[in-house]
Amino acid sequence: MSSVFIRTWGCTLNQSDSDAMRALLRNYPFAKSEEEADVVVLNTCTVKGATENKILNHLEKLAAHGKKVVVAGCLTANSGRIREITPEAPLVGAGSTSRICEAVEIALDGRHPVFFNEFGNKSGIAREMGAPIARVPIEEGCVSRCAFCQTKIARPLFFSYPPKEVVRMVEEAVRNGAREIQLTGMDTGAYGLDIKTDLAKLLRELCKIDGDFRIRLGMINPQHVKRLGPALVEAFGSGKMFKFLHIPVQSGSEKVCREMKRGHTVADFENAVKEFRTAYPDITIATDVIVAYPTESADDYAKTVELLERVRPDVVNLSRFTPRPGTEAKKLKQMKSETAKQRTREMHALIREIADGNAQKFLGREMEALVLEKGNRGQVKGRTDGYRQVVLKAGKALMGKRVTFIVEKATHSSLFGKIIREAGRL
Repeated sequence: MSSVFIRTWGCTLNQSDSDAMRALLRNYPFAKSEEEADVVVLNTCTVKGATENKILNHLEKLAAHGKKVVVAGCLTANSGRIREITPEAPLVGAGSTSRICEAVEIALDGRHPVFFNEFGNKSGIAREMGAPIARVPIEEGCVSRCAFCQTKIARPLFFSYPPKEVVRMVEEAVRNGAREIQLTGMDTGAYGLDIKTDLAKLLRELCKIDGDFRIRLGMINPQHVKRLGPALVEAFGSGKMFKFLHIPVQSGSEKVCREMKRGHTVADFENAVKEFRTAYPDITIATDVIVAYPTESADDYAKTVELLERVRPDVVNLSRFTPRPGTEAKKLKQMKSETAKQRTREMHALIREIADGNAQKFLGREMEALVLEKGNRGQVKGRTDGYRQVVLKAGKALMGKRVTFIVEKATHSSLFGKIIREAGRL
């Protein structure tokens, strides 16, 4: 039988879609590489222009070698550019994951190209729920209207997975040996708006599930943290919740946030961070920042710098603005490239300095970590209760176990430590 290889770009939600594709394509043998595969499925991302160019360059190489390809995911929103490279490839939109088997058959048969672009509710689709990390989608789409976002075009339908289905998926993952559950969605804070429930209630239900596992919550916008209030902060109190909050602000300028149509204020972001840090001092705060938005003045940029210096987030996903097709922001006059590059360089340096400084408070501390990945040269990687990555000298026998360690070195990206003993179960 013909073999398949899946390559994935992008967010955890995209990776979750690839988990579904693998389950749906379970009757096909999976190749170990693209070279060995009869069909290559590219599950794509469209958030950044640089990512799009990287994917399209990769697609060009596959096409040049005559490889049969299926292009899936968010980049199919830019179908014109894909068709310029490979006019015969079937396309599978982000809402049409269930059609992946049909698309693979079309690619193998060399039939006419098809674009599956339905925006249906994907509840009930089979998914791989493996170990030690399992990705569980809780919602699709977004209720925001950000002026720069093309993902909203690629995934326009908003829906929440029913609580019972989310509980079922987590229970299945835990039975299969998952120790980290990554709850994912375009904006997890919007969960439940369409089915008369909310994220805080869902987290409380999931934390009741038996088993020794931790939950990492995916991205949540500030306006939803504000709306959910103390109930969300309290839901993080369970020992089964990683103390990790990914809350994107995008700009430190209230003016730019309004022009981006973000739906929140900078103050909303700062208040949310303060509330969570007050409740959980060692929480890891991650945020997203866009530099060189077309309307960003020198004063607006300075306000973003001041915000980061004031809040000192542990992780900042920095993007230099690139106009995305079909968005309002693409119509705006773009900033000079030299200015955009300079601001990006300065911001990168600041972000690293802040992250390095934040990490130093952990030096010499005794902490616990859940071992989740094999590292290099006799090392393993794990996550602390605050979801900081830790690198430890140990063998793979500790995979999936909790250990106590002493922090011997701390950098912007990782803690490095010496294991003292194995820790108990949650």
